[in-house]
Amino acid sequence: MTRKKKQRSHVGQFVTGESDIPTKEELLADPNSKESLKKKALELSKKKKSVYQKELDKQQAEKDKAAKLQQPQGGRLADKIRANAKAKENEEAQENQNEQADS
Repeated sequence: MTRKKKQRSHVGQFVTGESDIPTKEELLADPNSKESLKKKALELSKKKKSVYQKELDKQQAEKDKAAKLQQPQGGRLADKIRANAKAKENEEAQENQNEQADS
């Protein structure tokens, strides 16, 4: 008499609720889904910009760069240093005015 091998009866029988999984059309219809965002990004990357639009983008980049250079850089420490320098300048200006008034 031959022995029968035990069979794994539950292999491949994992049942998913397919009604819960949205279809590809539903995912593409949703504007915030990963698939629709990916499709939009792909379409935008394939589009060629016109010469006029390229020139406008170039001019805007130059304006942004110039505006960034005009703004003071730094954080709180830089602000403190600037405030101290301004205070010293004000003190020196007042001392100079006092000396001129005394003479």
